[in-house]
Amino acid sequence: MKFLSLQTALWATAIAIPLLLLLYFLKLRRIERTISSTLLWKKAVQDLQVNSPFQRLRKNLLLLLQLLVLAAVLFGLANPIANMNRVPGRRIVLLIDHSGSMNAIEGDGKPRLDHAKRAAVSFVDEMPADSRAMVISFADRASVVCSFTDDKRRLRELIRAIPSTDSPSRIGEAMQLAAAQGLQGEKDATGADVTQKPQTSPIEVELFSDGRIADISGNSESAATDASATDAEPPPNSRSTQADLDLRAIDRVQYFRIGESVDNVGIVAFDVRRDFERPGFLSLFVEVENFGPTAVTSDVTLSLDGKLLPGSGAVQEVTLGPSAMADIGGLSTTRPTSTRPQDTSETPSSRTILFEFEHDAEGVVTIRWERPDALAIDNAVSAPIEPPRPIRVLIVSSRPLVEYWLRKPMDKLGVGVVDSITTKQYESSPESKLSVDGRSAYDVVFLDNYDTDRLSPGNYVFFNGLPKIEGVSRGDEVVGKPLVYGRELHPLLRAVSYESIYVGRWRRLKLPAYAMPLIEGEDSTVAALLADPGHRYVLLAFDLLESDFSFRPSFPMFLQNIVGYLAGGGVTETGRMAKPGETVTIPVPGGAERVTIHRPDATDQLLETGGRMAVQFASTREVGVFRATFDDAKKSGEAFTVNLLDPNESRIEPKKEIAMAGQRAETVEDARKVPQSLWPYAVAAALAFVILEWWVYNRRVMV
Repeated sequence: MKFLSLQTALWATAIAIPLLLLLYFLKLRRIERTISSTLLWKKAVQDLQVNSPFQRLRKNLLLLLQLLVLAAVLFGLANPIANMNRVPGRRIVLLIDHSGSMNAIEGDGKPRLDHAKRAAVSFVDEMPADSRAMVISFADRASVVCSFTDDKRRLRELIRAIPSTDSPSRIGEAMQLAAAQGLQGEKDATGADVTQKPQTSPIEVELFSDGRIADISGNSESAATDASATDAEPPPNSRSTQADLDLRAIDRVQYFRIGESVDNVGIVAFDVRRDFERPGFLSLFVEVENFGPTAVTSDVTLSLDGKLLPGSGAVQEVTLGPSAMADIGGLSTTRPTSTRPQDTSETPSSRTILFEFEHDAEGVVTIRWERPDALAIDNAVSAPIEPPRPIRVLIVSSRPLVEYWLRKPMDKLGVGVVDSITTKQYESSPESKLSVDGRSAYDVVFLDNYDTDRLSPGNYVFFNGLPKIEGVSRGDEVVGKPLVYGRELHPLLRAVSYESIYVGRWRRLKLPAYAMPLIEGEDSTVAALLADPGHRYVLLAFDLLESDFSFRPSFPMFLQNIVGYLAGGGVTETGRMAKPGETVTIPVPGGAERVTIHRPDATDQLLETGGRMAVQFASTREVGVFRATFDDAKKSGEAFTVNLLDPNESRIEPKKEIAMAGQRAETVEDARKVPQSLWPYAVAAALAFVILEWWVYNRRVMV
């Protein structure tokens, strides 16, 4: 041990301690008074018997305490230092879920996110003094709210400022950020990284969520596909799945279970179609599902540009039975994939509703579930629609026979424009010919025996070809095998007799998990549908020249289904409907330098076009109708919509338990009941007793 200010402390000791002792040696100077008797003044008489100015030092507890206090002050004044092994404090990462389901309203009228932030603030208040915490918020993506710090005031302020979103919840990126903190090396005295030296304090993760997280064990509802589904899209940030998580640097994960509400009905699927044979006729499909424990009845309404459509067809009364899904062993079951018919003796918990009306102009249609429930963001869906226009089809093939087979049905179907080019011409064509305003210039593009990555947002059909996108590739060859299964209820296979089709050979398709098989062989997929933001792909793994498909009556029906399903009569441009967190491509008209985005919350966001043909807009973490207004001479505008359409977020019942990368997290059953210090109350009680004692003593003296 060393003292940096020893001399100063010694001088202070030489002065302070003698002065304190001198105060106890000195005798008090008394004023003489004449009294009638000393019977009541014995103590004063003893004190008067001391004739010298100094008295003998007696045992005195007060003097001892004062000497100890003075010694401690002088010891600190000496500024002592010592070389000691210091055990580092806890390093804590607080993960706060602010996804769509955290907007669910609880019994006290406040959203779950408020409860989560309050629980996190209480946790920060109770952290040991030598601990440091980091805060990460997550929904469709993760954000570092606060890096490691021991400043509790700063932590509290930043936690309270976390905004709500309507995005789906995925924890993979957040856990990777947390794990990365545990794998970082320490720094030496010069500030250099010591990369080979691991951190001596492990990471502790405190998760504040309702557990409705898509990329952890038991939460696969949003990625699952049932028999009635028509599209399959990859989840945002699908790369950050639980399979990728490396939790070796994390000592433990504690799950603070937020929320209790379960009553919710949500719109989980939505599609808008315009029949190309009757361009002025619109068909709208919605699937409504009850996630609560009791049956519910409500009106479902159809509006155009914010006004309820006239006529009785714009309002339908719908009754839904209680949810058949529940948490089993802490992990909820996934959406059923069986195609067997449901038991009609009970009211189903989900229904598909069809609205039809005539409208040959543009606008925004909205379908709304009118009954209020705990989560409002999934009660309405919207879509922009465009006036009917001629359908444009492009055939990309270097083989005249295949080009003939594809073109002939199009002419009979009355398709407006059918263009044909070879694969070499497709690669060398200027972008202005293949795309308009950042999107495909054609409603459907057929590609024969050709792989390409030149894919503007649009709809593509590949015969013995593949799009060069992540997760799609070929396997080994299959020869002479029959087709054994087809998704007959899907619109693409309506009236298509796949069993009679002969395919001489095909290559196995290696597809991502979100792909929807349409036709399958004994052990491989022959045709599939893929969809991602801005694109839809129909993949057929065989060559038309090695199959009799083009000679069968089903072939024209298949092409008609493709045009009707993918093109949809131009009712909604690809990319003008998005889910929370997805990026929207907005085409820029000529002469526009700025675009103002009018958001659903009545705020505006200004973007610079920078001379580009299209701008990217990624701030789509709330549902509703967005409107873009440009500063060109025509003051052009365009609407796009964001809809939740996520069964996992709509099922708001909090998860009882969660597991990540095979590890089950410790669960705090009620996150709103957090440990709280009681010492302020004890101090207040002690002060009250002191005041009471003083009051009683003074009353006795006065009496």
